[in-house]
Amino acid sequence: MIRKILLLIAACLLSFTIQAGSQASQIILKQLIENAHGGVELHTIDGQTSYSGYVGTGYQYYFYKQKAYIKPELDIKWGEYKYQSGYHVETASIAIPVTIGYHLFQQKDIIGMTVFGGGRYEQIVHSANNNYAYGINNAQAGLTAGTSISFFNKFSINASYYYGLTTLYKDGSGRVSSFNFSFNF
Repeated sequence: MIRKILLLIAACLLSFTIQAGSQASQIILKQLIENAHGGVELHTIDGQTSYSGYVGTGYQYYFYKQKAYIKPELDIKWGEYKYQSGYHVETASIAIPVTIGYHLFQQKDIIGMTVFGGGRYEQIVHSANNNYAYGINNAQAGLTAGTSISFFNKFSINASYYYGLTTLYKDGSGRVSSFNFSFNF
């Protein structure tokens, strides 16, 4: 199932790139490569900490000079959520964060800082080992805010906080919050 979804996403991106024309497709491809990232989320559900890993990419569109931007992304995630009394569930999901950011400063291509915030929708496509009596909500939504420090205009380290607007379990329990750390190339 996950392979089919990944193939569909890759086909859509390829189709979009081909249709956009050669110059535009080069810009889009460059953005997708520049915005490739990977990271880890440290989740907390009612005092229990667990993790998720993710990889993804995105497209950054500037709407005010070269300072303010909107950035839709696509992340492939995997990991586990632990809940009180030893309950846990392992998941694989696709997340679509959309953030608005602002470059605070850039010092001679050596170091720069950006702040960002926005929303994230996540669709859990596979879950396993759910030993909680209630099922999980496959659709997750939340808000995120954070900062990014870039070095030499080549890579960046990002830290953010995520607050879930929906709950993990169908009975309304398991609100997720997390600290996210990622690395961009």
